[in-house]
Amino acid sequence: MQYFFCHVKANLKILTYEKKENDMKKELQKIQQYYMPGFPGQAFAWGNAKIPMSTLIVNITSALHCPCKRLGTCRVINCCYASKCERIYPYYLRKNLFIEEWLYQTRTHDIIALMSAYIRYAPVKITCIRLNEAGDFINQNQIVQWNKIAKYFWETYGITTYTYTARTDLDFTVAPYIILNGSVPGIAGAIHNYICVSKDVYNSTPSGNGVYKCPGDCKICHLCSSTKFRGGTIIVPKH
Repeated sequence: MQYFFCHVKANLKILTYEKKENDMKKELQKIQQYYMPGFPGQAFAWGNAKIPMSTLIVNITSALHCPCKRLGTCRVINCCYASKCERIYPYYLRKNLFIEEWLYQTRTHDIIALMSAYIRYAPVKITCIRLNEAGDFINQNQIVQWNKIAKYFWETYGITTYTYTARTDLDFTVAPYIILNGSVPGIAGAIHNYICVSKDVYNSTPSGNGVYKCPGDCKICHLCSSTKFRGGTIIVPKH
């Protein structure tokens, strides 16, 4: 009998949790429809296979419209995982194109409002914002805009914003609230260099002397989102 009541109580807890989760999703959808009418999907992601759920992922552009591909500064253009995902999953491409257009046209205040809703209704506490899982910054004005957004989330929630870029022609020294990993050397304002290398080079390169080897799992390593190892180079095998 005691086992029966314990089993019932456990099931009630699960049902209560599921109802609360569903109510939160519905509330988030209402807020999203106010700021982003007509988009039925999830605008921003809570992590992915490699990035923990405590990180909110925001793609400023699609991989299809990545400015570094046009400028020729991208070093992984032939093995870009974001481009591959957009080719394989049509919905992912449509989503990125929609978000790209929305972010470009929307006021900063409204972007902050929708991102704040995703932070409030996240399944776990958000500790980081990752910009540009696909794509890169379009222009200098966008860097200034996203530094303001990053500043807001740092001062309001203590959330760190980090990203990667191959924009050698832009100045990131104006964005102190964005932890920047430069995908090519010599980017002004980059805290780390983050360089893709062949698997042979990765395997044969020892850690140390300013070099750190990316383990390929952001759930166990947070170097890219920290200010530690300033000026060092992180190497990652092409994937």
